[in-house]
Amino acid sequence: MKKFNRATGRLAEDMATDALLKNGFKIIQRNYANRYGEIDIIAKDGETVVFIEVKAKTGNRFGTPEEMINRKKLTKIRQMAEIYMSDKNSLCRIDVVAIILNNNKQLVSLSHYRNVY
Repeated sequence: MKKFNRATGRLAEDMATDALLKNGFKIIQRNYANRYGEIDIIAKDGETVVFIEVKAKTGNRFGTPEEMINRKKLTKIRQMAEIYMSDKNSLCRIDVVAIILNNNKQLVSLSHYRNVY
């Protein structure tokens, strides 16, 4: 099951990256990690550094991908972002990309939420 989840997560991150690039974002780094955890994607939207959490689900049977993100997770992302930004002088924000896939791992929907925290 873990291999399935890791592969699905990677696929969702690839889909999110493609969507971000099509919307003019520049990808800086994927899977940035520090002592608080991992940020899926770090990108630039104009001059703003954006920390992006990607959540994907196959169907909505047990809720939406958006419902999987809570204040604790956002606080961890903020802590990671603060460390990343410690030597940079730039605006930053946290975004979420929520993806729903069908059973064949094809994209059903992709929603991009800006400045969620």
